Amino acid sequence: MSTRLKALVVLGAGAMLITACSSGGGTATPSGSGSGAANEKIKVTLLTKATGGFWDAMIAGAKKYETDHPNDIELTTNACKTNDDTPCQIAQIQDAVTKGAQAIVVSPMGVGVTDALNEAQQQGVRIVFVDNTIPGVVPDAVAATNNVKGGEDAGAYIKTQLKSGDTIGLLEAVRGVPNLDQRIDGVKAALEGTGVKVVIGAQQTLCDTKTGASVTQDLLTKYPDLTAIYSACDSPAMGAVAVVESKKHPLLIFGYDGDPDMAKLIEGGKTTATMAQSPFKMTNLGVEAAVKSLKGQNYVKAIDTGTTLVTKDNAADFTSSWQ
Repeated sequence: MSTRLKALVVLGAGAMLITACSSGGGTATPSGSGSGAANEKIKVTLLTKATGGFWDAMIAGAKKYETDHPNDIELTTNACKTNDDTPCQIAQIQDAVTKGAQAIVVSPMGVGVTDALNEAQQQGVRIVFVDNTIPGVVPDAVAATNNVKGGEDAGAYIKTQLKSGDTIGLLEAVRGVPNLDQRIDGVKAALEGTGVKVVIGAQQTLCDTKTGASVTQDLLTKYPDLTAIYSACDSPAMGAVAVVESKKHPLLIFGYDGDPDMAKLIEGGKTTATMAQSPFKMTNLGVEAAVKSLKGQNYVKAIDTGTTLVTKDNAADFTSSWQ
């Protein structure tokens, strides 16, 4: 709904290293709260960018951890209405700190929330990134897809579906966001030397369904022989379906995320495949890392939550919880 960085965790710049480490981020205590005193629940706030589909699975993963560890944490969840409402997320970060959160597990909007997160860390709050990272913040842990490998795997599959002379249009999400760029780069690399023509939409989709439809329309106008579409997010790929149906121009449509609605379209033969992430695992394991950090226990700082290729063969078995 799918930004990698400096220092403790380098997720966006290369393959993810998964190493068991001692607890990091120092031992500072958030102002106004303890850090795991006996019989005291740890206050954890989960901030997702929005709700629905991918984000609901994230919320479910965090709540499952709370259910499984009822004496360990007090969980609060918040979400904005759209994926790009930076002021909303800044306000939610500041509110979490004010209310005594000891850890914030967050899918950050972008560099616009950097200062707010750094200020939270300065007050002793543990920061765990889920799904993506941003530069300028060194989190205590990251739980996310290895998008370098995911992009390569997506590219390897798409390569088997196309032939020399075909043309594929790539729908970028947010240029400059490493985890999203890596999904595009993997496909471009896989198709080099295959004779498949790769073209890129002029407009970023921002993982938006309507924008995905608009960019697909533009590509079809410019390249009437377009064979396929690949999107760095599922929503724009789903938006491409309406264009295909209105134009009666068959296209192979590939996505990345694993949205349950995308799986239904795959099952119905309207789209071809998606590289599915596991948002449930991201937050379930991300919350665990935050708790262990606050307790001074060993934990994994760079958590690869994996991907699953969803095609017509397994779409019917693909669950909405994405576990």
